[in-house]
Amino acid sequence: MNKKVILCVDDEFIILNSLKKELQRYFSDSMTIEIAESGKEGLEAIEFLTSKRKEIVIIISDYIMPNMQGDKFLIEAHKHLPVAMKILLTGEANIEGVTNVINKTNLYRYISKPWDKNDLIMTVESAIEMYESNKQIKLQTRQIQDSIRYAENIQSAILPPQDYLDSCLPNHFIFYRPKDLVSGDFYWCKKINNKVIIAVADCTGHGVPGAFMSLIGHQLLNRTILEKKIYSPDKILENMNKVIGELWSGKQSRTQDGMEIAICVIDEKTKKVDFAGARRPICIVENNELFCVKGDKAAIDGKEGVSYTKHEFELKMDSYVYLYSDGYQDQFGGEKNKRFMSQNLKSLFLNISIKTTKEQLEEVTNTFDNWKENQEQRDDVLVVGIKI
Repeated sequence: MNKKVILCVDDEFIILNSLKKELQRYFSDSMTIEIAESGKEGLEAIEFLTSKRKEIVIIISDYIMPNMQGDKFLIEAHKHLPVAMKILLTGEANIEGVTNVINKTNLYRYISKPWDKNDLIMTVESAIEMYESNKQIKLQTRQIQDSIRYAENIQSAILPPQDYLDSCLPNHFIFYRPKDLVSGDFYWCKKINNKVIIAVADCTGHGVPGAFMSLIGHQLLNRTILEKKIYSPDKILENMNKVIGELWSGKQSRTQDGMEIAICVIDEKTKKVDFAGARRPICIVENNELFCVKGDKAAIDGKEGVSYTKHEFELKMDSYVYLYSDGYQDQFGGEKNKRFMSQNLKSLFLNISIKTTKEQLEEVTNTFDNWKENQEQRDDVLVVGIKI
């Protein structure tokens, strides 16, 4: 069996040998006890043992040693072995030195000389348990992070590629700022004949739960529009809601999980825009005037007997359409740490509508960052602007 290592460092050989024998008596079955007579030798031992793939679990160091005192040794050792448990064992130590090693190495314990045998053994036992627990947590965290990164790759893959968006919507911008690695907000776009269908959705929650819901939403849009060939925005929402209801049938989450979504169908030839929203609005700037239409109060959550309203707009050239989730307006910030608010977002749309889409994206981005400053991002954020 490849035993793990406890490294003991003390400049007094008699004490060092006594410590080694004490530890061997209790831990020889599972641990190898290595010793070093100075901080320099301790660092050399760490380098040698790690090169041999030996796992150093605990480092026990005296404080008063020539050339390199125990606090400085443990700080250097921590750089090489940040997860190893550090124990300071000494009869003389100043408060500054102990504080220094606590702050810079996450010191596990300070034990006075002469040590109490039972206290020493109990401390080492608990340090080993803590090490193994931390190791397991770190492994689980890494596995979770790997899974989230994989989910991020999947979610990125389902979003429309930028070159495809450019071909469908030559003048547009997308401000997409997930709260976590993965997002509950997503956007969807397809060009069918002379019509462009674009959806902006805000799923229940954010992070992993929201991301899984967004995958469902993306698949529902594909099935509804591409397979069933439903192109009217209100009917798209109704079909999505019906399928969600079938998915949630008999489940406790039926009334909780779903999405808010805005869908636009833009006719490239006539410049006609059809819109329907499930709790998400549309804002339009035309002739330097802003008007917004709210979506229906019903979300896409599987409730029965729900219908959605189609709104039709005949827009002039150079008008702008804005679709968005609620993350931007709900972000806390500013001097009084308040929400940005819907009215301020609408004013922002009106003010930037005279600019190019590239400049609009810069303005939307800078406004959000300046408002949020050092505040935690509250939710996923998605804003889409489209020039007609």
